[in-house]
Amino acid sequence: MSAAETTRDVHPKTPSGSEAVVADLMMPHQANGLKRPSVFGGVIMSMVDRCAALSAMRHSGGQCTTLSIDRILFKEPIRVGELVEVRSRVVHVGRTSLSVLADVYAEAIATGVRRHTNECCLTFVHLDDDGRPAAVPPLELHTDDDRRINQLAQRRREALLAER
Repeated sequence: MSAAETTRDVHPKTPSGSEAVVADLMMPHQANGLKRPSVFGGVIMSMVDRCAALSAMRHSGGQCTTLSIDRILFKEPIRVGELVEVRSRVVHVGRTSLSVLADVYAEAIATGVRRHTNECCLTFVHLDDDGRPAAVPPLELHTDDDRRINQLAQRRREALLAER
C-alpha cells in the first residue's frame, strides 16, 4: 500500500478546512465587447476552476486534476469594474475523487452591493507523484448544512455514474 493510499485512513478533514477564495477586479480586456458588455463566461470559469482546484488540493494534500465541471449556471451578467469573488469547498469525497462546490459573487465596489451570480459543481481526481489516481482523506461532517450538501453531492455523483 502506497503512502497516498494510507492517507485516507489517517486524517479526516472538514469542508471548512478546504475552503478557498479567489478574487479579481474585472477589467475591460475581460469583457465580451457587446453593446452592454459583460465579462466573458470563460474568465469566470477559469476563476472557478482555479479556486475549486485549491480546495481539492487542500483536502487531498496533493495535486488534483479537474475531471468535470458538471454545472455552471450564469444567473446574472458580471460587469467590468465589479469585484468577482469565488468561494469553494469540498462537499463530498469518493475513493480518489472530490466534489467541490463553488459560489461566485460580484460586488459593485462603489455601492457595496454584492450579488450571488453563479453556483458551480466540479469533480477532481487526486493524483499521486506518478500521476495515478490516489486515495483522498475522508470528509468529516459536523454541521447540518455540511450533511445536507454532502447528500446532494452524493445524489449528483450517483446520477452522473448512472449516465455513464
